[in-house]
Amino acid sequence: MAGNKLIIVGTHSTETRGGISAAVSGYEQGFTQQGIEFIRVNSHSDLRSRIFTWLSAWFQVLQLSVKYRSRAVFWFHCGPWLSLTRKWSFAVTARLFGCQTVAHMHSPTLHNYINSQYGQYLLKLFFAPFGRVIALTPWWKDQLVLFGINKPIDVCANPVSEDILSAAIQTLSTPKIVREPQGDIVILSMARLIEGKGIEHVIDAMAILPEHYHLKVAGEGPLKQLLIQRVASLKLQHRVTFVGWVDSVVKHNLFNSVDIFCLPSKYDSFGVVFIEAMAFDLPIIACDWGPITDVVTPEVGLLVPYCHPQAIADSVETLAKNYQDYWGKGPQRVMDNFSPLTCCKNVINSLFQQDNSA
Repeated sequence: MAGNKLIIVGTHSTETRGGISAAVSGYEQGFTQQGIEFIRVNSHSDLRSRIFTWLSAWFQVLQLSVKYRSRAVFWFHCGPWLSLTRKWSFAVTARLFGCQTVAHMHSPTLHNYINSQYGQYLLKLFFAPFGRVIALTPWWKDQLVLFGINKPIDVCANPVSEDILSAAIQTLSTPKIVREPQGDIVILSMARLIEGKGIEHVIDAMAILPEHYHLKVAGEGPLKQLLIQRVASLKLQHRVTFVGWVDSVVKHNLFNSVDIFCLPSKYDSFGVVFIEAMAFDLPIIACDWGPITDVVTPEVGLLVPYCHPQAIADSVETLAKNYQDYWGKGPQRVMDNFSPLTCCKNVINSLFQQDNSA
């Protein structure tokens, strides 16, 4: 990478909530640890006008393309369709000046586009100005290969932040407490409250589980009121608590206050929140779908079909009865596979490959 300029183009890592901003932040920490210089171009922010941010980012890409030309390696972090449109406009500009371009695909909506005739046409147009593609898991790479992407495709997992890695190290060194068999067991579901996350199915599972099981729901979103109504209709108000959006220290305290993490979502391309739960040594229940099976492996939890409250309830009781079987497995997996340093070393090998022709 000698002489090359790494330029990261993606959503703002502090002014935007979500998995992409968290992943970019983790990468930035890893690059800083390794002394790797990079230039940041913010293509989206929750606090600023979309059009203004788009145009401002495009102008930055143009300036950097003119300045560095073939030395520039543009690393584009891509979300749903509007994000794809922005990154396409940037990549076309960069390629006009001979820059190298890499598309890092983050959104679960990619699966919908691949399986839509109209989406397939637009995806072929989108990938045209990119020389390389990065997928989050082996499952995603397989989907892109089947779709017919004939460019180099590498697999690079998203990193956790340094504070989550520190939590994993601390958790692994902390003596475990043997729980009482019939003591209260607290389940945590944490996500944006939207369609596909499966929170409603966790609530339905609570109606099946005995009284000593409790649920905390962390997150905000358009489905929140409907979920609150669902809890009321099932008369579970005394066992289900909505705690809102949590971050930083509050999030860490929440992870430390619960026993099981449950998110049977089919709307996740990777699921950094699963890695965060592993860091705090929480056994996990996730959906048996696509890329999630690459992330939530048997040593850290159980997989259930989507929209299956009975399977969720059964898995919760299985984890509660066999809690000690999972001790230490999650933090160790985080340390081995998802640290900023590990993930950055992996992605550097992909970003600075010589063959980057569009």
